[in-house]
Amino acid sequence: MRVWAAQQNRLKSLDVLRGLAIFCMIFVDAVPDPDRAPSWMLHTPWQGISFADLAFPGFVFAMGAAMAVWLDRRSGRRQGAATGKIWCRTMALILLGLLYNSLPLLFQYLLFPETASLSLWEEFSQHGRWLGVLQRLALVYAAGMMLGGRLRSDFRILLAAFLLLAASSAGFHWYAPNHPFAMDHNISSAVDQVFPGTAHCYLGKTFDPEGLYGTIACTASVLFGMLAGRLLQEKTMGGVLSLAASSALLLAAGWSWSQLDMVSKPLWTAPYALYTSGVLMLLAALVQLLFLCVPRAASFVFHPMRVFGMNALFIYMVTGVALSLLWLLPSSAEGQPFFSWLWSVSVGSMFPEADSIVCFALLWCVCWWPLMELLYRRRIFIKL
Repeated sequence: MRVWAAQQNRLKSLDVLRGLAIFCMIFVDAVPDPDRAPSWMLHTPWQGISFADLAFPGFVFAMGAAMAVWLDRRSGRRQGAATGKIWCRTMALILLGLLYNSLPLLFQYLLFPETASLSLWEEFSQHGRWLGVLQRLALVYAAGMMLGGRLRSDFRILLAAFLLLAASSAGFHWYAPNHPFAMDHNISSAVDQVFPGTAHCYLGKTFDPEGLYGTIACTASVLFGMLAGRLLQEKTMGGVLSLAASSALLLAAGWSWSQLDMVSKPLWTAPYALYTSGVLMLLAALVQLLFLCVPRAASFVFHPMRVFGMNALFIYMVTGVALSLLWLLPSSAEGQPFFSWLWSVSVGSMFPEADSIVCFALLWCVCWWPLMELLYRRRIFIKL
């Protein structure tokens, strides 16, 4: 990671979108008791969309918008140097993802060495999770940059996105024509069992929610974000109207496609990519509209989200490390992890269970604001 000074011509609406996405990711990760949490705070186990299912696509979408800005600012420069930076960032994200996934094992070995039956390396190589959020970000970043850098025109990028969705959908129907999205028999699960293998999937399942096959449709989500980034750079009402029209197009396409394919976050199906991108395109239009019509009020209201968005990857890593440690530490209550205990002794008894979980997750996010505000005021922005 590197520390950069702030650029004066940053696109505020993009920082806000990225901040909203990372805030939601931190919020839904901070559920202290999944069995008692409201359903909208939890990822749907297989079919449908909840609020939580918009968090990660939001970050993917914002990353695509940032990629459009990066490509536009470097148009006309040497392609070889840009390609080298893209692959370096891709590899750095993959390595960070592997390190991030190994943190629970590492903390287990450091805090409770007596429970270890294998070495840390043996445990991770045999049972560690090899894929994850950061690895998927790396793969779709590389694919999106390669496609966006070559296709250039909005129409070609849009066409490429729909072709990727069509290819993803076709694979499901080709592999299992009768039941293409069965939980125990689909092409995504089949690919995951080859790589990384069942032992290395999330929680030892037969599929990984960030598996390789889902990367195809997820790349389409990045390309939709890239189109949004191009429209945001216009900073005009025409751009806002184009974003709103694009949102309507994607939502209509998502509804039509959902008549054929299942809406599923774990599989990142075509309708899921279209629905989430449509919602996020509309959100981008609303944020940009506010910055155009009431810039001072928008800057004030969205300031916390912009602060989070300007160090998004950093805060995701830091909060993830903290959560790994707090879930592992024991508490004074027998059998209750420390993080869950914090909820029960703070707001857990003050409100009904579901409401207290929402309140606790919000407090967890707010607790990180002083650190992010400090970095922002010092003009410190940590990125790959």
